[in-house]
Amino acid sequence: MGTMTDVSRRRFLGAATGAALAWGVTGTASAAETGSGRGGWQPVDSPTDRALHGVARADARTYAVGGGGVILQRTGDAGEWRVLTASGPDGNGSNLHTAASDGGRVWIAGASGALAVIDAATGDVTTHRAPDDVTNQFTSIALVGSGADATVYVADSAGHVHVSRGRAGDTGDKDSGRDWTHATPGSGAAIRDVTAADGRVVAVDANDDVFETHSGASWDRIGIDDADATLRGVAIAGGTAHVVGGALYSETADGWDVANPCDATLSAVEIGSCGCVHAVGADGTVLHRPGYGIPAGTTLAKWLGRWETTRPVQTELDDLVLGAPHVAVGANGTIVER
Repeated sequence: MGTMTDVSRRRFLGAATGAALAWGVTGTASAAETGSGRGGWQPVDSPTDRALHGVARADARTYAVGGGGVILQRTGDAGEWRVLTASGPDGNGSNLHTAASDGGRVWIAGASGALAVIDAATGDVTTHRAPDDVTNQFTSIALVGSGADATVYVADSAGHVHVSRGRAGDTGDKDSGRDWTHATPGSGAAIRDVTAADGRVVAVDANDDVFETHSGASWDRIGIDDADATLRGVAIAGGTAHVVGGALYSETADGWDVANPCDATLSAVEIGSCGCVHAVGADGTVLHRPGYGIPAGTTLAKWLGRWETTRPVQTELDDLVLGAPHVAVGANGTIVER
């Protein structure tokens, strides 16, 4: 059994009015950027000019996290963004790099072992700083299951993936007593992204390697040979892994297909239920290919359809989440929506 982490609780309080001013993170970086907005993507007003690195949606609310521990929330029919905190879940200003949702809660993580979960319905925050007694920089989170029974995968910049399994059937608050273990999928290169879906957990690292696990205890390398740029993001659709970086790679029975639909380095990719592909990256790039209502893996494996590239802003975009609306976030507090 792995080590436990110290757990503390708090609640993000306060109305939107005056919150951004009180925390000193004012800015309208998103609205100030220029761009065509073609393809339906438009910049929106942002209450911060700090870099935003991760975005996730839970319980009809969207959360974005970034520099100095800033956490933003989008709520209401008008879709206004407000600052929940400018100093992180622990109040110490550690940069936040990633966010992931199980539907009703959002896990966030970042520098110096920062790790916490926000209950979207209540606003309660449970911090799990330094899980596994590690204070590395956390880079990505993947979740299997939901609530306190979820298995949580947290990747870091030292090449580790830390795992905490939910304990269904326990009594009490299972999140208060999470145990953690870890594994090193590759050679110790930073894990750029980790995701979970369809019974698989897949991670990519800075050595252009892709790994998968079904247990979290052991990992197998599944590619990518001769990748031409640092891999940055991964998604799973229809049981098939898809990876972005300098190109877009799709797993096949014989290896990996590669597509070069744009000239920008891509940071994140998401696949819609219809098989549509959305990716974001450098220079405000938003890449899209329509789906066709057939199984997502089939659509992607064949790489059918017409790719569209738009740049609604000129700043780098780091992450995106699909839904109503689609949201992408990036440098200088940039937020774009479709």
